[in-house]
Amino acid sequence: MLVIVSALPALGLSIYNGLERWSQAELSAREDLKRLAALAARQQEETVESVRQLLFTVAKTADSLAREPKACQEFFKRLVTASGGLYHSMGVHGTDGTLICDAVSWQDTVNVNDRRYFRLAAQTRKFSIGDYQVGRATGLKGINFGFPVVDGEEKLLGVVFAALNLAKLNELTARTPLPQGGRLTVLDQNGIILARQPLEAELIGERARNPRIIEALRKKKDYLFEADDTDGVRHLFAMERVGVNPDGGVPIYVLAGVPRQIIHTDSNKALFQTIAGIAAATLLLMLGAWYGAEIAVLRKLRALLGMTNRIRSGDLAARTHFPHGEEELSRLGHALDDMAQELQRRDAELKQALRELSEQVITDPLTGLHNRRYLWDFLARELLRARRAVLPVAAILFDIDHFKRFNDTWGHEAGDLVLKSVAGVVKQNVRGSDIACRYGGEEFIVILSEATLTVAIERAEKIRRGIQHMELVCEGKALGPVTASFGIALYPTHARDEETLLRAADQALYLAKQGGRNRVHVYHAAPSSF
Repeated sequence: MLVIVSALPALGLSIYNGLERWSQAELSAREDLKRLAALAARQQEETVESVRQLLFTVAKTADSLAREPKACQEFFKRLVTASGGLYHSMGVHGTDGTLICDAVSWQDTVNVNDRRYFRLAAQTRKFSIGDYQVGRATGLKGINFGFPVVDGEEKLLGVVFAALNLAKLNELTARTPLPQGGRLTVLDQNGIILARQPLEAELIGERARNPRIIEALRKKKDYLFEADDTDGVRHLFAMERVGVNPDGGVPIYVLAGVPRQIIHTDSNKALFQTIAGIAAATLLLMLGAWYGAEIAVLRKLRALLGMTNRIRSGDLAARTHFPHGEEELSRLGHALDDMAQELQRRDAELKQALRELSEQVITDPLTGLHNRRYLWDFLARELLRARRAVLPVAAILFDIDHFKRFNDTWGHEAGDLVLKSVAGVVKQNVRGSDIACRYGGEEFIVILSEATLTVAIERAEKIRRGIQHMELVCEGKALGPVTASFGIALYPTHARDEETLLRAADQALYLAKQGGRNRVHVYHAAPSSF
């Protein structure tokens, strides 16, 4: 009887820890689900950003292409083919929404002035994302993206568009690893399903029928909630936003879900195993109380409790370090050690994956420089710091002269070689406190912290001379001289914020090109009153 009574505290502690694990499983499931939704949202953001960069580049030549319909169609047909199925259509709309060029042939007049992607791009002169649609020229399901085509005075000339293939979007979505029973859904702002994993093809293009999901979309924010899925099973859902349209609307949402019943499977099993282990230990104690086994049992129970408390506190390096033995508590300790080791490994892998994903989101894959997205985040922080400390910040914006000639004459491999070589020259001429970014196409930008105008001019000239002295050979053929034109603007002398600073640098770059290219030009304007 005394043995049974002595076992009751251990039993109570185990049940308490089991309930704690149950609660921890709930919290961990919520955090894991939010991380899964965030990871999937970042993958979708990468796709959206790749579309934006492509349309940004195409928009520069879209107006001239549209004047030659046959050449225009061939150009976009090659882009669609090169995308590997990511797009099923790409082309140009006129200012009234009429289709004037497309990678695919069409009949009759096609007008899209009622489509969201066209209206927003035309009205705001910014990259825009549409809703789920069935193409009027192709008859295929997709979601369209639009980018304005403007002249030097920001006058609208048309809108270039790309139609994303939902079948390919489902393939990309399938790359996100899902937990047991997990589901991943991509929806537009109206609740129309764009992608779903595991794939349920009959649901693609259908509106989500669950009112809780529609309610979550209307909140237009990241959201965690419970609801029944299409199979009637209770799920825990996490919702993440993807992108923001110029009107402030969220065009795409990612919804990750996992069945409630799966969340506590392991904790319930662990609780059952713990109770069974204690019951077995109690029987052994009753048979061998004279052997003093109760001391060893209590000691190991304290070690197990201490380990579980450390793990619950986030110390995944906690171990019992029990010696090998066949008794139940030793086996339980080794099982907990194995579990802790596996949790530690998964946590390290997840952190590494998040670091790599974060690096991919802010890095241009071709040149290894930061991308435009990182530029805006960094520049906003840097100008805030400069404003507080009353320090100057210089922006050097430059463009490779006659870059199109390299692509047209030697092919895109030569163009890529030029871009990577220019990036290499830039990397050799920036400090640790500076950043260098690929601004888009053949444009690059360098932000110099705490740099005077004299320092900025010297740095720009070093980069210009470095580019001019490059001797590039592609497939055994010399590419000839490479030059670049540079525009410099200084905060707060020439601008009051990041947008006006880049606009001033762009105007200086334009004057450098007008002045004969292969030169550095400083923006000239009345000093800011800031």
